[in-house]
Amino acid sequence: MEKISLNFNWEFTSSKTNKKSIVNLPHSGLDIPVTHFNLHDLEFIQTYVKELDFNAEDLEKHLEVLFEGAAHNTDVYLNDELIFNNLGGYNRFVVLIKPKLGKNILKVVVDSHENKNIPPFGGVVDYVGYAGLYREVYLIKKPINNINNIKVSYDNILANNLINVEFMANVTNKDFELIILDKNQEVVYKTNSKVITNLTKIEVELPSKNLWSIDNPYLYDLNIKFEGATYKTYFGLRDIKFKSDGFYLNGKLIKLIGLNRHQSYPYVGYAMPKGAQIEDANLLKELGVNIVRTAHYPQSKNFIEHCDKIGLLVFTEIPGWQHIGDTSWQDMSVLNVERMIERDYNNPSVIIWGVRINESNDNHDFYLKTNKKAKSLDPNRPTGGVRNMVNSELLEDVYTFNDFIHEGNNIGLQKKSTVTKKKNPYLVTEHNGHMFPTKAYDNEIKRLSHALRHLRVIDAAKMPNNKISGAIGWVFADYQTHAEFGSGDMICHHGVLDIYRNKKLASYSYMAEGSKDDILYVGSNMHIGEYPRSDLEKVYVFTNLDYIKLYKNNEYIKTFYPNKDEFKNLNHPPIVIDDFIGDLIHKNEGLTIKDANRAKKILRAVQKYGTRLPLRYNLMILYLFKKYKMTMDEGVSLFYKYLSNWGTKQSDYKIEGYKDTKLVKTVVKSIYKKYDYMLEATNNNLVIADTYDVTRVVFKKVDQNGEIATYSFDPIAIEVENLELIGPKLQTLNSGIIAFWVKTTKKGLGTIRVKVANKEYETKVYVDEVNN
Repeated sequence: MEKISLNFNWEFTSSKTNKKSIVNLPHSGLDIPVTHFNLHDLEFIQTYVKELDFNAEDLEKHLEVLFEGAAHNTDVYLNDELIFNNLGGYNRFVVLIKPKLGKNILKVVVDSHENKNIPPFGGVVDYVGYAGLYREVYLIKKPINNINNIKVSYDNILANNLINVEFMANVTNKDFELIILDKNQEVVYKTNSKVITNLTKIEVELPSKNLWSIDNPYLYDLNIKFEGATYKTYFGLRDIKFKSDGFYLNGKLIKLIGLNRHQSYPYVGYAMPKGAQIEDANLLKELGVNIVRTAHYPQSKNFIEHCDKIGLLVFTEIPGWQHIGDTSWQDMSVLNVERMIERDYNNPSVIIWGVRINESNDNHDFYLKTNKKAKSLDPNRPTGGVRNMVNSELLEDVYTFNDFIHEGNNIGLQKKSTVTKKKNPYLVTEHNGHMFPTKAYDNEIKRLSHALRHLRVIDAAKMPNNKISGAIGWVFADYQTHAEFGSGDMICHHGVLDIYRNKKLASYSYMAEGSKDDILYVGSNMHIGEYPRSDLEKVYVFTNLDYIKLYKNNEYIKTFYPNKDEFKNLNHPPIVIDDFIGDLIHKNEGLTIKDANRAKKILRAVQKYGTRLPLRYNLMILYLFKKYKMTMDEGVSLFYKYLSNWGTKQSDYKIEGYKDTKLVKTVVKSIYKKYDYMLEATNNNLVIADTYDVTRVVFKKVDQNGEIATYSFDPIAIEVENLELIGPKLQTLNSGIIAFWVKTTKKGLGTIRVKVANKEYETKVYVDEVNN
């Protein structure tokens, strides 16, 4: 079987301009502003035309065109004859073609209007559908006698090594060879047999097995040779079970902690190739989560396949958001269940099928059909249906629920028994999000609150014996949305990353708890002017280290340990710095240790109450003044010296992080003394293969300690050579940092240059090219 890229050099015409241009796929149809755009600008007709050349040998083959996704109503023409129509923007579809000898014209007309007859549309949707032939397209060449739909399944893989392989053939009484290879491409199983009926099923006993898991995502390749062609897929062996007490992977109870993801990007909507999809999966893994929900539609196959490779579990679901349409709309949703399962059946990362329209009302007959369809196609995986109401009808295997109970000062999650009386497994599929939208440039107090809200829900989810399988937060990154949502700028600022995939403070709630790397992130810039009354009362340090040491102006203050009192269920609770004085008053002012502690209490009380001190503190003041013959001015100076810093030089702080008594990381916080800028491509080696490649480029303003200058919005100018910039050449920093994407145009060395404040910064990427 040949899979040939059709992603380069399409003639493109938009109904908006009627101007012709040459484009490569994925393609968005138009450039989309990041904020304040007109949604109706995304609704238009796009026409893509490509010339295909076929020889006599080709005409003796089975030929089809594979479309990974097009938004949202697609007509496919061959030589001006309409041969296929596809409804839906999130499904893969295959078009059988019968070309003539020589040159043929393939034309694809994509209508991006929000058609009320196509899920998810019909109501108001909290995301944008975008436009274009936004995923890849391939020409598939097979022999006339061919096979398809290879599936690998197994039962009780923990107890045996038996797997079942099945496939469809369009001819019988033909021989085939089945080969299974391990991750080192060593043959572990090989057999020859014969196709007897159109549906072939064969039981295979592997000589040994390696289980696929989060920490060891072991994959096997499977090849079937049939009638002169080789058909390839891969699979992983893992046992998944949702039980009433939680989720089990390979027999081990684990808490699912994750984030939802939208597949959209600045300026291009959904139209991003494999490189960007891979980076998103890697970023999620870097955040330390173990599951992602593809909200609210199936997402790029490139994304799912990389989740397989890195050990990131996936909850995937059909397109929809609250609205349920008429009978034909519902029938299309049932078809979407089939398309979703057929595409992702062999992906071991996928552990649950979402067969309900997100946050929709109960609809017995409709959801009876979606569940029945899912079970007929895949009886081994559980189904879920995301709702936001308690005690709704449960037709799925897992009660999946969006729990937004947490408001910062109350319980993190509702009890399972409050949400559902069923004994079925239970999973929280959204939390936080719209309850506390937080922009990257919000003040520190709000950004910290955002982080702590996520952390409190994670803590609640991890409570032992709570019968909650886990909690998936809303959301991975900020995303564009309809005007009815968001912050008036058409962005939902719900992400733990911003829309450019740069980390907000809340991202460290996940990293500290789940990352395998050493994490030490101080949740404050330690500047008193950030806080009312200059009251830097507490600083949260997000870390997975054992303890930290605090130094102020190079003087040791105190050692701090994880806050297990506030966060009882976390593996790595944050460390709270709540003492910025330590023994300094004793050391510097000649007070006894006991009296120095009294003085610290007084200073904290003055910061809290001002001049209206409770009686006990006034008595302490009188005692200390009398004992040490202090004047009022001397007492006030202690406050400014050790706590307020008003009228004194800004203090410098050093935080050292220790693991197993060894110093592993250090963070320095001090007043800004000098600035510089940093430019970095997240991938410096790009490859033009099935289509163009991209890399995200990060540009940030940092102080002398490498800390981002949070409130900088400097204008920058971007130039590229031998590359193409995605987005405008003139941009601004977004809270001290910006990211943008560049895409490949040709093989060789590419240059990225950023000009700012009469300075110029440059980085290079190397672009290779491989044959399809």
